Amino acid sequence: MPGKILRILLWITAVEFFAFVVGHLISRKMTTGGEYSDDFKIAVIFGGKRFHSIAGALKSGSAVAALGGLEIDLRDATVDPMGADLELTAALGGVRVFVPRDWAVDVDTDAQMGGVDIDVTPSEKLPEDAPRLRIHVITRAGGVAVTARD
Repeated sequence: MPGKILRILLWITAVEFFAFVVGHLISRKMTTGGEYSDDFKIAVIFGGKRFHSIAGALKSGSAVAALGGLEIDLRDATVDPMGADLELTAALGGVRVFVPRDWAVDVDTDAQMGGVDIDVTPSEKLPEDAPRLRIHVITRAGGVAVTARD
């Protein structure tokens, strides 16, 4: 009996390792742009990642977290004068986004068995010409948090 349990545990460990390696390779293939990019795409599958943007005219970004976690820090980025769009997808994973307090953030959500937490400065308390970030969130048994911080 103990030998059978050991074989099962070794098999589970091998499957998890294989999934982690494949997830990492897929994540690297799906990720484009860097900290200076005005357009970026980030994918995290079976793992975790931090992304810090210092874009000069941020226009768009997309992020996918599947069975993993992702932190996106936009506090040092500058939004394009026309605004920026951010697409966030969390499937059995989580995404946390930090934005400056002086950004107007509009969020629309499509959450199924997941949660979305928005803690930003209300748009009515900001000037009309405040930098605008439009976020579309999709969660499937995952979570997304958008937080304004200095």
